[in-house]
Amino acid sequence: MGTPEIPAEPDIRTVAAQLAGHLGPDLVATLAGSSEGGIATRWSTEDGPEPEAAQARRLRFAWAEWHLLAGAEGPDSARAWFAKANPWLGDASPVSAIGDDRFREVARAVALTINYDIED
Repeated sequence: MGTPEIPAEPDIRTVAAQLAGHLGPDLVATLAGSSEGGIATRWSTEDGPEPEAAQARRLRFAWAEWHLLAGAEGPDSARAWFAKANPWLGDASPVSAIGDDRFREVARAVALTINYDIED
């Protein structure tokens, strides 16, 4: 299989807005590690707060993985994949795993889902 393509990464506000559009603001807040309701929507606005560094790292990671999955499986399947329990993640959801900074495990689960070999 060829190398999956990820588009050029936009600024963090656009990343947050796109993820909220794909996954919904509550899942985006959870994967970023925030329990604050509506924060993903506020991150998306020009005059809103910016995510903290760790939250921004999670958002950027989720954005890239979203594009890999949605490109291979379609947006509806990608949305379900992020929210459901995943056996490659010990039955945690990818949203929870990203919120726990389990990036390597989530990247491997994405690769297995789309049948793409990743390097360790």
